[in-house]
Amino acid sequence: MPFRLRAVTGLFVVLLVAVTACGSGQEAPAPEASGGGAFPVTVPGKLGAAVVPRAPQRVVAMDWTSADIALALGVVPVAMQRVRIGAPTGVQPWAQPRLNGAAPTLFGTDGGDPIEQVAAARPDLIVAAKDYNLTRSHAALSQIAPVVHFRDAPNSDSWQDTTRSVATALGKQTEGDRLIADTEARIARAGTDNPQIRGKSVTFLVAPQAEAVYAVNSTTDVSARFLTGLGLTLNPALNGLPDSTIPGRTLLSYERIGSADADVVLVTGPASSIALIKGVEGYTALPAVREGRSVDLDPTAAQAIAFPSPISLQWAAEEVVPRIARAVVAR
Repeated sequence: MPFRLRAVTGLFVVLLVAVTACGSGQEAPAPEASGGGAFPVTVPGKLGAAVVPRAPQRVVAMDWTSADIALALGVVPVAMQRVRIGAPTGVQPWAQPRLNGAAPTLFGTDGGDPIEQVAAARPDLIVAAKDYNLTRSHAALSQIAPVVHFRDAPNSDSWQDTTRSVATALGKQTEGDRLIADTEARIARAGTDNPQIRGKSVTFLVAPQAEAVYAVNSTTDVSARFLTGLGLTLNPALNGLPDSTIPGRTLLSYERIGSADADVVLVTGPASSIALIKGVEGYTALPAVREGRSVDLDPTAAQAIAFPSPISLQWAAEEVVPRIARAVVAR
């Protein structure tokens, strides 16, 4: 469900949308396989089912999450989306080691999906679980190879359902189930290892602007799912506030920034936006900020929870959760 936000650019336009995406609440239909890891397999999708006739040998990933899942299952894409912000190599830190020295072709998607580049990679499978351009490019991409994609909207399906879809297309259903179970266990362990966060309230502020900041006001967005899964609770003072043009987001003016106070406050955005909100008197006066119970999330940390994949969440459990835990007890 992409929206255009003129006040914010680049990654954080997508991030604002990504962290609000939520599923339909209905259980996703299971992909159909001819047998355990056997082919052909059929994977349902919003724009049409993908029929994968045989085990893929050349996979193209149209988005970071699709690449993450393939890599986590031991499949290195021949081409994948480049990360523009926060990743000098074009690949996030949780994905880089899994390339095992390989150098996939990296492409941009800001101007739309690069159909010719995808075709030049000669894929026999295209994975596009969180491709925000896909409604415009699906027909063309489907002429190149089967396209495994979202069932509702980009970044709307749970990371577990997305993992199952990609794993099925790769003929790695058993490995996919194991990956999901391992990731869920690691997230649960992160909560257990940091008991001080359980039951604490959290505010998540996104992309501060000149006069207001977006704040998560729904427990159904993808970032809130991760945070509440750790035992945190979303700031109840924000739950009743009206949505902005982005579902799951309220646009909180700095005149009302006092309602953002919580046991811990997270804020993400470009460095310039973080600097901007730190110059807002009402923000710096929040007890959480004044007492050191706030955490600035850089683009990489924000990507890890806003575009969740098994390996990005495992990374966040190790790199982000301890920072939240330290902030909760700061005084």
